[in-house]
Amino acid sequence: MKHVLGVLTALAVTALVACGGPATGDVSEELGEVSSALATCSISCGSGTTLSCSGTSCSSVDGSYVQCNGSYQYCPTTPPPLTCSRANTCTFIEGTDCPFAGTERQCCLDGQPTGGCYCMSNNTWICTVPPGGP
Repeated sequence: MKHVLGVLTALAVTALVACGGPATGDVSEELGEVSSALATCSISCGSGTTLSCSGTSCSSVDGSYVQCNGSYQYCPTTPPPLTCSRANTCTFIEGTDCPFAGTERQCCLDGQPTGGCYCMSNNTWICTVPPGGP
């Protein structure tokens, strides 16, 4: 019985070595091949504009900048003039979701850009009329 176990062990070891050994024959490898994925970053600016870019690498800080492959885009410091529409009406904006606490934006009252909205800590807009407004 010991002789049979020895033969079986020898056959098993031989089979494992034969299967796991290095491949023989012609093996070609492509060296230096680089594969890169395209990444996209986008942010919301306090003025309501959205910035985005694509590249092999990107990073962003919401409300500040977006960067792709070392090229930066910054949020405008002066918001563009507000065009009054239903979407910019103070009563339409009040209580809706906002991007992040501390964001400010203008809103329209009676067709004029005389109101302002502030993003609260619960990420909803609260809108007010500045002193001297309607």
